[in-house]
Amino acid sequence: MAFTADDFTELIRLGTLAPDVQAMAAAAREEWSELRVTVVDALDVRGETPALETPVANVFFMESDGHCWSMTADPAAAAGLVLAARS
Repeated sequence: MAFTADDFTELIRLGTLAPDVQAMAAAAREEWSELRVTVVDALDVRGETPALETPVANVFFMESDGHCWSMTADPAAAAGLVLAARS
């Protein structure tokens, strides 16, 4: 799935309205049912650069070759979202 400018705007909206990262993840799963949405501890993604920062979570894009998952900065390659709570 290719993330568009409207999708970025929606992610920011979700991350602004959600009370916490879990609620943001639930809303993202409803919005983009074709994507895998995972919540991780911020330590799990230390050293990585988020694609987007919202008030409740740093957002990372994940891509998959059908077997392995890896971080990507390319919104056109996004097959999943990783959300890490912001403190």
